[in-house]
Formats: sequence, C-alpha cells, structure tokens
Amino acid sequence: MSDNTNEYQVLLDVVRQNYASVVWTHKIQIKQADIYATRYRRLENFNVILAAATSCGAVSIFADQDSFVLKIATVILSFITTAVTTYLKCFDLKAMEKQHKDAAEHFLVVRNELLHLIGEIHMQEKSVNELDEKFHGIEETLNALYLSAPSTTDDAVVAASIALGTNKDYTYTNDEIDRFLPPTLKGTIKKKEYVDGTSN
Repeated sequence: MSDNTNEYQVLLDVVRQNYASVVWTHKIQIKQADIYATRYRRLENFNVILAAATSCGAVSIFADQDSFVLKIATVILSFITTAVTTYLKCFDLKAMEKQHKDAAEHFLVVRNELLHLIGEIHMQEKSVNELDEKFHGIEETLNALYLSAPSTTDDAVVAASIALGTNKDYTYTNDEIDRFLPPTLKGTIKKKEYVDGTSN
C-alpha cells in the first residue's frame, strides 16, 4: 500500500467511525422522541378516562349522598386527575418530543454529508488535504450538535439497538435499493462503450 493510499485509508477509518456514531445518535434521538410521544398519548387517554370516571362519581354522589365509598373514590380519582394534569404541564412531552425530532433531523443531515464524503474518499479524485478539510468542516458542525443535543434515556438506547441490530434499520440489499431507482441508475456502474467498440 502506497503512502498516498495509506493516507486515504487513515482518513476513511476516522470518517467511518464518525459515521457510525452519527447513525447511532440519530436513531437514539428518534427513539427518544417516540418514547415521549407514546407517553403523552397514554397519559392523555388516561386523563380523559379519569375525568370521565370522576364526573360519573360526582353525579352518583348527588344520587346517593350517603355513600361514603363513592365520595372517597371520587376524591381519589379527582386527585389522580389533578396529578396527571400537573405532570403534563410540568413536563411538556410534546415540546420534548419536538426537541428530539429536531435534533434527529440535524444529525440526519450530517450523516448524509459523511456518507457522501466516504464515497469521495473511495474515489480518490480529490487530494487527502481537500477531503480532510471538508471533514473538519463537517466535524465542527457535528461537535456543536453533540453539545446542544437533548439528553436521552437508557430506554431510547435499547430501542435504537434493537432497530439497528435486530431489525437492521438503514441496512438495504441491492434489490431493495434498486426498487427506488430508475432503470438507468440500477445496479453497479456500467462500462462506457466508445465508437471504436472499446470500453473502460
């Protein structure tokens, strides 16, 4: 391996490492957003059911004013409803979901830039210095994203691990990729045919 090729390989190794990290971070942010969205829906539905049950209990008390059990049950339901409402106000799950979705979108942009850079490194049409300079620009953006990204939970990490590991998210066969491409862009690079019948 020549020194020049070795330099390309060193840069490629670094970029690939960053690419893998960004893929993971993007998926974790997506899963964290999903967790908050699910939690919000469940609490909202639970709150509606509690409010309805509390209203029914209040009506029943008027019908049977001597029922001590109904009074206690209505008070408890009312307390739980208030607690859930307070939780939803203190922890704006919709806003938290949006924060993680926004972060995921920013990481997606960087992921695509790194993927394109990996392709450029493989082609070796640009100098190592040019590619390295481009990588440093992407890296500055990436570092800023890491610093500003909202914190995630262990549950999001586990969900991302299942998605990327077990479910093979972002892993496509050649046939799967070709399904989304027009005929002229499918498969590997076709050899050029020249007028004299030769090809390269």
